[in-house]
Amino acid sequence: MATLCKGGVKLRAQIDQRWPKRDRASDGWLGDSKHAARTSDHNPNAQGIVRAIDIDENMGSGKNRQGKTAKKLADQIVQYAASTAPGAKRVKYVVYEHEIASGTYVKTWWQWRRDKEYGHTQHIHVSFTASADRDGTVWPLPILTKNPAKKLAYRRLISKRRR
Repeated sequence: MATLCKGGVKLRAQIDQRWPKRDRASDGWLGDSKHAARTSDHNPNAQGIVRAIDIDENMGSGKNRQGKTAKKLADQIVQYAASTAPGAKRVKYVVYEHEIASGTYVKTWWQWRRDKEYGHTQHIHVSFTASADRDGTVWPLPILTKNPAKKLAYRRLISKRRR
């Protein structure tokens, strides 16, 4: 039986808590038959763990609709992945709106790179590393909290970039 990595479970739970009425039409984690026919982090590995999630871009109504909030979320996941913050190495790569950011796949380390072939125009795709299999700690992203003190602390934490 396939299970989502702990890092993915925690990220999804925090997003659901922050935007409880968000659209989930493009959400997913377990690959379909198209994914099964190729290498994909949406497919379970030998241990049955899936290391990818898709997060619908529509976070609700008003300013949270139309992907503006999703872009901020994707940017903060990338900023976190590039940081020295605990758990940051859980992120393998992020894809959204024809762009990819990665610490391994892209020549410009943890910066968005545009390519029409990347797709993912209805959702954010996050792929995880093996460390996310066992690391289900809080994702310290400012956008995921309403607490001003936590927002500031999270901003400081993720602003320290890896070298």
